[in-house]
Amino acid sequence: MPTGVRFEEMMSRTSRTRLRSVRRLGRPLRRSSPALDRAMTHRETAYVMTQDPVMIFSMGKTGTSSIAEALDEATNRPVVKAHALTQDGLDRRFAKAERLGIHARPRFLWQCEQISRSLDGHKPWKLLCGVRDPVAVAVSDHFYGLARQVETGKQPWMTGGLDDHALAIAKNIEENFIDRDWFVDELEVVTGIDAYSSEFSTTDGATTLHGNGYCALVVRMENLESVGPQAVAEHFQIGSPLALAHRNQGRSSAASPYRQFLSEGVLPQDTVSAAYRTPMARHFYSAVELDTFRQRWTEG
Repeated sequence: MPTGVRFEEMMSRTSRTRLRSVRRLGRPLRRSSPALDRAMTHRETAYVMTQDPVMIFSMGKTGTSSIAEALDEATNRPVVKAHALTQDGLDRRFAKAERLGIHARPRFLWQCEQISRSLDGHKPWKLLCGVRDPVAVAVSDHFYGLARQVETGKQPWMTGGLDDHALAIAKNIEENFIDRDWFVDELEVVTGIDAYSSEFSTTDGATTLHGNGYCALVVRMENLESVGPQAVAEHFQIGSPLALAHRNQGRSSAASPYRQFLSEGVLPQDTVSAAYRTPMARHFYSAVELDTFRQRWTEG
């Protein structure tokens, strides 16, 4: 769950100089009060939402950071990103950030609060959503949290071996991908779009969904490089396919245990199988693909 996206990353390049000048003037006030910092973040985000932004509303860890960077290069519009817009979803992410101790002032979540408010009465919106093997998301999210703790100077909340990591990841899978469904709990609640009301072509790897004034493009991360550049360009009416940059996921000091787990880690078979029986897994992936995923995570 990325919670460290800077506000500047939501802005078009032409708007950043002005924003930074305003921020220099307001920085002492922001430092003096978290409440004032939150209010100013809300106000800045509200302004961005009036500037015809490109909207990414998606599960985390699905390649949307690369897409956001490419959209920033390809358009002269702000790029707005959120992983949760419901109050329940935001509350859960605030609680997680506090539990990990990595964000004294979670500005990304403050931005999401205002994005949710600004959506009311401002339709239609074109949205971009990513989807990915839910077990892979849980693994990535687990080690992302450890990496953020290291990068912010915190002692990681766990530094155990492969079995310890596997237990923590299994808990993440159960809480966030078996007991919950992002497409129901977030996308449908916010937009009214029922992601499961129409077939998804696992061959195409992308689909466009409509509902309640919204138009959402859903792209599987597994097809991001082959399908994403053209599909996203067409969705947002960009003249040429996006140039997606390859992001280095191994840059942090927590990368070594992540790489080791990807190479050697094994997850509980019951948990993995339950994750692949969920509507999200069965809708966006074929039975053959799910069998391949299952073997990958339970047999090492």
